[in-house]
Amino acid sequence: MKITTKILIVLTLCCSFAGMIKADSGPLTNQTTFYFQQNGQPITQPVHFNIKCYGVSIYRQGEDIPDSQEGFTENKEKGIIESNKLLQISEMSETCLSYGCKFNTSNIFRAYRKIMKYCTLEGNINGQKFVIDKFLDNDLSGWNCRTNDYIIVSDDKYYNKTPQYQECRKNVYKEYHPQGNGGEKGIFVCDQYNTDDKLIPTDISTETYGPCYTYEYIIKNNICYQLPQEFLDCKASKYQKLDACDQYLEDVTAKLAKDENGYPFEQICEIKINIPTNSLKTNNQPTQSLQQATLVKQPHKNIFNRIIDFFKYTFLQIFSKSY
Repeated sequence: MKITTKILIVLTLCCSFAGMIKADSGPLTNQTTFYFQQNGQPITQPVHFNIKCYGVSIYRQGEDIPDSQEGFTENKEKGIIESNKLLQISEMSETCLSYGCKFNTSNIFRAYRKIMKYCTLEGNINGQKFVIDKFLDNDLSGWNCRTNDYIIVSDDKYYNKTPQYQECRKNVYKEYHPQGNGGEKGIFVCDQYNTDDKLIPTDISTETYGPCYTYEYIIKNNICYQLPQEFLDCKASKYQKLDACDQYLEDVTAKLAKDENGYPFEQICEIKINIPTNSLKTNNQPTQSLQQATLVKQPHKNIFNRIIDFFKYTFLQIFSKSY
């Protein structure tokens, strides 16, 4: 009974820890393809653009809130506290050299422990500036994503399950779990070799997580028993047959979009942005400033900073970070 209680405590702690990790986990990694259009037609000229997203911080109920927080709203249903202070939570500046350019947007449209309210977009095409205020709202309806297409990871390779793979495993489960309808349920045929009269008593210690806590032993009445070899062989045969089904997996390693560290993006997304003709302005025309929330207006740049900005913009046009 004491051992059972300890195991239950450990499992409870593990589940609680897993819940904390899930609750505090960051947003999914994603790659987004940007399609800039005008009047429904693709824009093939280079587009230099800047995206700024605004939102609020969130806190868990019972968590200490910074003294600088000016106000908050409690959402008891979701178990969170939402700040009332609007902040810029992310920004990206890129140059799209052709129609349909791809960028890593993992930290742009979703941010850790933040709720996004809207994003604004401004850019430059052939010397003409454009501004689209709130081109993405908090529901992100214009940002279309799908889960990246891989299932199994092994030895830095990524695989998809095929119908042949699924059928192979289903047949193995039918063999060893006849009542499971192709799943690991019901009577396990190997248990016929694992009866009390076939257990082999040992003098091995039953201390928690000691040598008796391995796959070939079992503890009953505070005695460590060795499992029958027939049972172990039967169980090993099942997993060998399941492993043999791996031959039907499809290797999709080369097909997956990956980040700069070689890890596949968890989501593949796209945004189609239509730039209204009346939003384009030449550089000598005034452009209405974006609503900046809590941002402070930058001081006027001197000639030296303007020269630096010119070369920076030229560099981005030539060496885009798209992939």
